Amino acid sequence: MYDIISLEGDYLKLSEITKETLYDGDIQKIESENIDVIEIVSSDSELGLLKRSGNKNLKICLPLCLSIGSLDGMSCLNRTELEKYINLNENKLFENGFDFKYEYNKLIEYANIATKIRIWSSHLDCDDYCLLLYICYILKEKNISVIYTEELDWEATTLGCITEKELKILEQKEHVLKAMEKDNFSNQWLKLINDNTELRFMINGQVISKDINYFDNDILQRLEKLGKVNIHTLVADLMGNPIIPSVRYADFIYIYLINKLINNKLIEKSVENDATFIEIIK
Repeated sequence: MYDIISLEGDYLKLSEITKETLYDGDIQKIESENIDVIEIVSSDSELGLLKRSGNKNLKICLPLCLSIGSLDGMSCLNRTELEKYINLNENKLFENGFDFKYEYNKLIEYANIATKIRIWSSHLDCDDYCLLLYICYILKEKNISVIYTEELDWEATTLGCITEKELKILEQKEHVLKAMEKDNFSNQWLKLINDNTELRFMINGQVISKDINYFDNDILQRLEKLGKVNIHTLVADLMGNPIIPSVRYADFIYIYLINKLINNKLIEKSVENDATFIEIIK
């Protein structure tokens, strides 16, 4: 394994880069991968697709959930704070126990060796798009390219929505970013930092920053219509009928928002037969 010996900038430097990293229960040998190109994705499903496709490049997954939570002093080393909001039932935000410190350090170390960093992103998914902005901010001097999944199909909001066969087609739509484009993305990230709200979503290809309470009334109205229900029933309703049609959040984000309402004593939670039920507090 590796030893952490010093703090440099906003990342921990490794004394030795390990030849192996545990990921998703398997051993992934870095030395067997092509470190000339780094592939960056934002979820385990996206990473899994790249693995199954036979992609031989070095793959780094950073599931930072940048659509939600404060970005104040943001580094990818502190985003696990979100996990505490997900334990209403068996749900876990980081199902495979991602080691953020390792993945982040691997990115920084190998970015100095790689000839290209390729980001799989989307104008339809806020987590994916914000990760693009963040990478351009921290590595804008590097050679960066991007592939937008919606250029294959507007129903493909993220890389995890497509097949291995479609991935081969999508790879042909790679964009090499010019210095001006990287500067623009970097500046967009700085704007998000300055906004420092706790909720973000995409509208017409742009990140919209809002207060964490922005959807509270809509969520409460949905729950009032449903009555006392299993928490998953409300989450499924919100996912199937989004409050803003073009804004589609993952289930864990709705659980995050619902739990905020529980903490604020606007929703009551009860557990019956190991299932979590919720209802409006009247």
